[in-house]
Amino acid sequence: MGDRLPRTRIEEPYLAILRRRIEEQYESNPTGCGGSFGEILCWEIHTNGLTFEWLAQKWGLSLPTLGELIWDHCKRLEYGPKVNHDYRSAP
Repeated sequence: MGDRLPRTRIEEPYLAILRRRIEEQYESNPTGCGGSFGEILCWEIHTNGLTFEWLAQKWGLSLPTLGELIWDHCKRLEYGPKVNHDYRSAP
């Protein structure tokens, strides 16, 4: 499934390495929507119409690894919690 990941950045988490390598590979073949991982991911799914299975194949990843990348991306979009202290449950 592609080249082995280099061991030069031990402190860099695995998903960050994958995101960076995907961004680097799109630099020479840009989508026109931007070069960040999130922009590339959204373009491939929403504009290019790839399913998760097809995208995993295109990127040379397992489906579970792609799922982790998508989950990690979505988690980063979430706002921090804001507690509503006036909330009352329905009787």
